[in-house]
Amino acid sequence: MNKFLWLAFVLFISGCANTHMKTYVDSECRGKIYSKILIDLPNANFEFKEIVVSELCNGLRQRSVACLSKEELFPPTREYSDNQLFQTINRNEIDGWLILEIGSGGSTSQYVGSQTFGSATLYGNSAYGSASSMAMYSYSRQQGYSIVMYDMQTRHKAFIMYASTSASGLANVTNSVFAKSLAHKIIKEMESNGFLN
Repeated sequence: MNKFLWLAFVLFISGCANTHMKTYVDSECRGKIYSKILIDLPNANFEFKEIVVSELCNGLRQRSVACLSKEELFPPTREYSDNQLFQTINRNEIDGWLILEIGSGGSTSQYVGSQTFGSATLYGNSAYGSASSMAMYSYSRQQGYSIVMYDMQTRHKAFIMYASTSASGLANVTNSVFAKSLAHKIIKEMESNGFLN
């Protein structure tokens, strides 16, 4: 019985995030395979951005697609005109520009009980003890995203994805868990729609 409770507790705190997605593909770009993709997360914090870019680029490189972040190509230390952007993109032979914007989201917490720790010491005929208690909370989080891939040959949207990632537990509502779930789902959707080998 104790092993079952321990397993249930571990699953409760660790779990995983689930990403659901709806994809719309432009008929002109259906089945077009991309070889070099620029990744852009204009409104993400640096932690989330680093993880998503890393996961996306690792997944793309495993499928023989070159990948780089917008900051690698366009350092944020200066302003760029549209003409400069497109000239640099053409010069670097980038055929897809993936822009991921973070939408609305929220999180909640719920008290689930407390864990009490105690100790006792015998000294002669007397016993001395102490105890401390720690409150435990369960968390849930949901986050929405909008993902657009621009085909750089036509400068039209190749596809639009709307995604939602959700999770609950004690440890699986972090940026890392959400970013990895989202990146893996994007790769899977791109693959299933014929954009990757």
